[in-house]
Amino acid sequence: MPVTHVTCPNCGYGFDNLRKSTRMFDCPSCDTTLFRDGAALNPIGNNGEMHDYPTLLGLGDTVIIGGQSCDVVGHARYDYGRGTWDEFWVENDRGAGAWVSVDEGDVAVQYPLHGDDRPKRADPPAVGHAIIHRGLEYTVTEGDTARCIAVRGEFPEVIQVGDEHYFINASGPSGQILSGEFWQGGYGWSDGEWLDPFTLKIKRLDGSRVA
Repeated sequence: MPVTHVTCPNCGYGFDNLRKSTRMFDCPSCDTTLFRDGAALNPIGNNGEMHDYPTLLGLGDTVIIGGQSCDVVGHARYDYGRGTWDEFWVENDRGAGAWVSVDEGDVAVQYPLHGDDRPKRADPPAVGHAIIHRGLEYTVTEGDTARCIAVRGEFPEVIQVGDEHYFINASGPSGQILSGEFWQGGYGWSDGEWLDPFTLKIKRLDGSRVA
């Protein structure tokens, strides 16, 4: 899904194939994070230090999720005190996207919720609290603060290095996941399910395959 050619206002690096959904992305030449507002590109910070160690997914990989082939187009890393986890933004060929979370051996896919489809609360519920979503009862199992420490690739929303938010994870009756993120002046919800990392079919950018 290419768009009109744009260049980094900081160093002049050219981008020829940004996705239509992309609002924020990093410049691989000068490590600047850029925000796209219509035809304009605005620098909004740096992309942080992404320490190089093996990850389940990588930018440019293709992964099969729910029978659909999705490209890995964005990678954000978060620190939550006890360690870090990775969030990968993936999109199919129609531009529909999802977040794939990788925290050591745990892998989940989650889809952003919008409007009336979100739980009707803008404050974080406590651990042990019950939330009703789409007729199912979820129990909050985790709550903590996360800080973004690095971003790479393209995203449909603004994610800046240094941003902090409080998050909760809630479990459904059959392994479903409901997550909320809360920050000053806003909040977001997503739902999804756990994935078995040993059965994921992944095609690497270099053409090799996993599973």
